[in-house]
Amino acid sequence: MKSYQELADKWIKGNGEEYLDIDPADSSHVLAKIKIYTKDDVKASIEKAMSKFEEWAKLPGPKRGAILLKAGELMEQEAQEFALLMTLEEGKTLKDSMFEVIRSYNLLKFYGALAFKISGKTLPSADMNTRIFTVKEPLGVVAAITPWNFPLSIPIWKIAPALASGNTVVLKPASKTPLMVAKLLDILSRAALPEGVVNLVVGKGSEIGDLIVSDDNITAVSFTGSTEIGQRIYRLIGSKNRMTRIQLELGGKNALYVDKSADLNLATELAVRGAFSLTGQSCTATSRLIVHKAVYEEFRHKLLERVKRWKVGPGTEDVDMGPVVDKSQFDKDLQYIEYGKSAGAKLIYGGNILSERGYFLEPTIFENVTLDMRLFKEEIFGPVLSVTEAKDLDEAIRLVNAVDYGHTAGIVATDVRAINEFISRVEAGVIKVNKPTIGLELQAPFGGFKNSGATTWKEMGEEALEFYTREKTIYEGW
Repeated sequence: MKSYQELADKWIKGNGEEYLDIDPADSSHVLAKIKIYTKDDVKASIEKAMSKFEEWAKLPGPKRGAILLKAGELMEQEAQEFALLMTLEEGKTLKDSMFEVIRSYNLLKFYGALAFKISGKTLPSADMNTRIFTVKEPLGVVAAITPWNFPLSIPIWKIAPALASGNTVVLKPASKTPLMVAKLLDILSRAALPEGVVNLVVGKGSEIGDLIVSDDNITAVSFTGSTEIGQRIYRLIGSKNRMTRIQLELGGKNALYVDKSADLNLATELAVRGAFSLTGQSCTATSRLIVHKAVYEEFRHKLLERVKRWKVGPGTEDVDMGPVVDKSQFDKDLQYIEYGKSAGAKLIYGGNILSERGYFLEPTIFENVTLDMRLFKEEIFGPVLSVTEAKDLDEAIRLVNAVDYGHTAGIVATDVRAINEFISRVEAGVIKVNKPTIGLELQAPFGGFKNSGATTWKEMGEEALEFYTREKTIYEGW
């Protein structure tokens, strides 16, 4: 691509209003002008996906897989280009962008390989003249609605298993990061994915998102985003004329517990990395620290010393944290900082605006945060960390569970009993032991509990294929 505008013009073909895709590190830097999709554009995209379904579904799994494998190879070759665009469009550091690109091309390869083995099973029958077996079939046209914080890997971990299974896709990325998905489509096209198998639509969720999930031709919806929107999608699908599968990955308010047996140097590093990497803009970010009273003061000192060395700046520079994604999220973060102050929490670090040109916010830490405060209970999605003291392990687990979310939770400890108690009693879909709450491996299933997800279908791992296939049972007699 000669320019990002050329990339947008080639793959984002809406006929609606125009908006500017802006670099969050420099609000004067316009990456491209984006034309949003109208309702007619969305309907046309769904119809195109329907028209291509039979052809794509009949293509043997190994051939579908070969396309995904080729796309993964092409992305690996162009990893630097993908990472730079991600940093410019979303704001994360080049290091974090590259990490996401690596995971993304490995996801393509992983599901490309799995496409070679999607199959049913043979079962014994009580009747000597009967054979029972099952086959796995694709669902049809599926919808993927994805957020801006992981603008490449989340679209891929939805569409790759969908394509491997033989479905066609309508993909609606966040309107803040459409260029990343446009570049993904360019890679898939060059890997010989037929036109119309994946159909990109761009626009506000409240306008075109509702249209997508309500369409009776959509057989399944996979959504990652806020709990509020996820619940809305749930209600919309429940009112449809046909039964539609739904997969939801929603908000988080993840806690890291520092036990009295913890290696405090390790705990400090995990806390800072989990809270402020990716500018706190991850559903698995550490937004709450629960610290055992026996080590509270020593840990607090180490935490403050470590965060002082945390560098903030444009993601293209040698920094630890880039800007907040845009003005609306920036204003939300600032509002929660004011909530914390007014509620009586003690601001012990940060909270300052660092630049008037980009959306740079200093890492922010509050202590004396109690479970009745908004800082403790509500997802912020920014670099704001709350610290709460616990008198013992039982109180710590109670505090970890005392929110409506259950994405990830972590414990830093060497006491095996404490670790096992935490694993068995904490209500979260992913438990991390002596690891940051952020960071997932593609071969492992992922899904949150409580208001962090619908819990029925997992993403990533081989389990992701279950959402995109239906199983037909055959009794064959003679």
